[in-house]
Amino acid sequence: MNIVLQQGPTLLKGHQTWQMNEINALIWPNKLGIGIMDKSAFDRTAKIAKQFKVIKKTPSGAYRDDLAKAAVAQLKSQGVDVYGKNWKKATIKVTPGGK
Repeated sequence: MNIVLQQGPTLLKGHQTWQMNEINALIWPNKLGIGIMDKSAFDRTAKIAKQFKVIKKTPSGAYRDDLAKAAVAQLKSQGVDVYGKNWKKATIKVTPGGK
């Protein structure tokens, strides 16, 4: 959080902390490992995007997980929990003005 606050964001610490907590809840836990998207989720998203004309054709070669898998393997070898097994969503009290 401090690295974000050092950059002079528009929103103050309370809001930034709440946002980071919500984003983390979308990421953790991750049964495949951080950064690895479920292929079926990618295919489903592409199908919906094509159906509603967000894209003209189904992407070929757009799904790639070899780099993420290599990164996850390296992190695992260093003892990093790439699955977020112990992550728990924090209770963040939203404060007036985000202070």
